[in-house]
Amino acid sequence: MSQARILIVEDDKMNAQFFDIALTRRGNYATYITESVPEILDRARLGEVDLVVMDVSLANSSYEGKRMDGLGIARLLKTDPRTSHIPILLATAHAMKGDRESFLKQSMADDYASKPITNPQELIDKVKALLARRDGESTK
Repeated sequence: MSQARILIVEDDKMNAQFFDIALTRRGNYATYITESVPEILDRARLGEVDLVVMDVSLANSSYEGKRMDGLGIARLLKTDPRTSHIPILLATAHAMKGDRESFLKQSMADDYASKPITNPQELIDKVKALLARRDGESTK
């Protein structure tokens, strides 16, 4: 099987770099980093994305003239039949009780990771599990 392609949607350069290094060096994935909503949607619709690591709070993202956070972008991906199969891992510093369930419900994302993620293996394990679940569903 070819190398899985991970789209990293993150506005903090240090977090983006951490995700990129962990996913490429430890996970052997191909990565691409962007905050551009049109680019995210285009890449996903063209089949260039196997999984998205999505920051919840995005400072610089907008779409069709409106500010967009990661929850809104995830919803766009999950409600589009062309991209709904792509697993989304939310990554957020919001880690209060109830945030996980609330964010997953609002965004329709597949999983959630609290930042800061200090153990790269935790990220790799979540990505592997989501890709395996996706692959299992696509073979049924």
